[in-house]
Amino acid sequence: MSSLEYLAYPVIVANHRQSTTMKKKLDIGDYLSHKNKLELARPRVDNKPPRAQTHHHFKMSKIQEEQKKIGRIERENKQLAERLATIQRGTGMVDCWNEYFQRSSNREKQNREMVRITVENQGILKRLGDPKPTYDRRKSEIDWQACIIILFLETLFATIVRLTRLRR
Repeated sequence: MSSLEYLAYPVIVANHRQSTTMKKKLDIGDYLSHKNKLELARPRVDNKPPRAQTHHHFKMSKIQEEQKKIGRIERENKQLAERLATIQRGTGMVDCWNEYFQRSSNREKQNREMVRITVENQGILKRLGDPKPTYDRRKSEIDWQACIIILFLETLFATIVRLTRLRR
């Protein structure tokens, strides 16, 4: 490092703490220690695999659920084996009599409701089968005849008016 670099930016206010020689000595010392560290530095490549973290690969809750399921299956198998053993030791008897009859205290109410709905449906069907007209057919025919007469008279009047205008 030359002294010209330090003269490029001269000190504006000179005091004993801003002397360029002291600053130059400190800078050169820092620079040399940096250069020494660069020479000692060696290139390194980390070629080791990353640390295995098992909680990323194995879910403990799933493993526990699987163990519970296996335990339940083993218990059920043991119970079935005990039952089969008692069946083979004992005499052959039917022990599965299905004596349950479906009872409903609500059956009567349901029957009454079904009868009521059936009667309502029959009444609706009867009303749909016997429709009565909402307008009088004779009255509508009389109105239609009156409309035809009016149309005929209007056309007759229009032709008479046209003929009288042509003769004038």
